Amino acid sequence: MRSFVCVSSAQRAARAGALAFAGALLAAPLTGLEAQAAPRGPVTAGGAINIMQPRGVFDETTGFGGGAGGNVLFRLDPNSIINLRADASFMINGNVRNRVPLSSTVGNFIQVDLNTSNNVASFLVGPQLLGPSGAFSPYVAGLAGFSAFWTTSSVEGSNDTEPFASTTNSSDFAWAYGGTAGAYLRLRGGERPMHLDLGVRYLRHDDVTYLTADEVRSAFEQRRDPRPLRSRADYLTYFIGVQATVF
Repeated sequence: MRSFVCVSSAQRAARAGALAFAGALLAAPLTGLEAQAAPRGPVTAGGAINIMQPRGVFDETTGFGGGAGGNVLFRLDPNSIINLRADASFMINGNVRNRVPLSSTVGNFIQVDLNTSNNVASFLVGPQLLGPSGAFSPYVAGLAGFSAFWTTSSVEGSNDTEPFASTTNSSDFAWAYGGTAGAYLRLRGGERPMHLDLGVRYLRHDDVTYLTADEVRSAFEQRRDPRPLRSRADYLTYFIGVQATVF
């Protein structure tokens, strides 16, 4: 009877050890996932270089553009999965530069540069879902807000960096909505990590008034006022930038 009790105690001890070992094996990957999903910080911010690719009707009237943008993320849950994203960007999708005389009263003795640029600025906000934080972290976001479209002409001297006269040829704004998808690639870890931000954003705008580079050139050659177009203005934005923890 004593031998049977000793065997049972040994078996119970062995089973307890096996369960503890199995629990450790199961807890290890879970701990790793928790570490990967640890928040990067309650607020992160970033900047990026943008390339604009018009789509649909907008693609038929204008061409590629470029500029810069920035965003701020506000963490809404402890694991940084749900975030509030605020985006702002500025891009030029057409630029025409001409050399013209300053005034007919001085003939061609004084030449100045007439520069006309078509600009788009967007201000957006929406939720962003982020995957586990690690070397590679994919994300997707829904965005809504508005965009301003305007064209300005300015005059400056050949050796000047600031224009001495300017005017707005056309301006309008439209509600914007779309989404962003991309990924963060870790550049630096620690308490204030830094990531390379690669992604693409699609924005749709209902009817908006705007000028194109071709219309500006045509108006200049024919010595008439430029005639703005009105249509939908949808485009893709490809961007590459850096995202870092603010605090």
